[in-house]
Amino acid sequence: MRTSIAIAGPLLAVLCLPGIGGAQAPPAGRGAAPAVPANYPPYTRPVSTYVPPRTPDGQPDISGLYVAIPLPRGIETPLVPLPNRGPNRANSEFSYSLNERPKLPEGAMVRPVGVDPPDGKIPLTPEALARRKDIIANQEKIAYLDGRVLCLAPGIPRSTIPAPVVGYQILQKPGNVVLFYEQSHLYRTIPLDGRAPLDPNIRKAMGVSRGHWEGNVLVVEVTNFTNNLSNNWVIGAVSATPGVPAESLTTGHGIPHSDLYRVTERYTPIDANTIHYEARIEDPKVFTQPWTIAFYAFARAPKGYVPVEYACFEGNDKNLLLMTNTDISGIRVQVP
Repeated sequence: MRTSIAIAGPLLAVLCLPGIGGAQAPPAGRGAAPAVPANYPPYTRPVSTYVPPRTPDGQPDISGLYVAIPLPRGIETPLVPLPNRGPNRANSEFSYSLNERPKLPEGAMVRPVGVDPPDGKIPLTPEALARRKDIIANQEKIAYLDGRVLCLAPGIPRSTIPAPVVGYQILQKPGNVVLFYEQSHLYRTIPLDGRAPLDPNIRKAMGVSRGHWEGNVLVVEVTNFTNNLSNNWVIGAVSATPGVPAESLTTGHGIPHSDLYRVTERYTPIDANTIHYEARIEDPKVFTQPWTIAFYAFARAPKGYVPVEYACFEGNDKNLLLMTNTDISGIRVQVP
């Protein structure tokens, strides 16, 4: 089947493309006067004529193994444009099975994944911003450390923000979609039968999911998140860039949620090999308004891809020192 893809308005791309943007200024340092945020065109959802095959019970069939498409510009729009990235170990021969890179639909634009509000800034309340500053200023203390670094379940939508070598598997059976995350062996079961959410007193780190299909788009409402861990953050990509103030921390780190947190996800099959992801995030105790991230998230894994046993902080001498006060730096084997 031939598939035509119309990118309805400039979208955010999720592949680091060299040479885009030209010479750009470095991020503002801590304490520097805020600059005008980089401007990106308004976001509109992608439009595709692709019609997926159907499962025996009539669901659009998006099942299979996928790898994450990397983000080029982080979560938030930076106060000043970021310079182009150079290649490194995380995006070269050590990434992805069989050394193959994910492929994007033609016409995608390199931009941060925060698409609403239009300025690309996470709309934090003053209290949440103050808390974020405190968290980021204390990343050498275990009580403030990123929960993903501590191997805790990262929640939603953070589980979909790509790590360099993490895959996903989508399984479908009558009345359900199951998402398996290679990272930390996490999984979610998404019932499609319209059942009510669980009692609000029942809470999970990955939340409680309820889904339905809107045409070929899987829409999932996620509620009932655990909120007793300050390092279970809403969002976050790669490590925080040193010197970037909490007002413009492009990785999205340092934002715990409250008991009112909820997420509405949209999984849109663009073609037989690509799924676009959108998440609307709401929490009136943390954000001044709902906000939305969107990006091309999943590329079908290359032939022969096999999810592997996931290791988290094993061998990470810095984290082990923080958590156990045991220094292994002198005994670990350094791999070139």
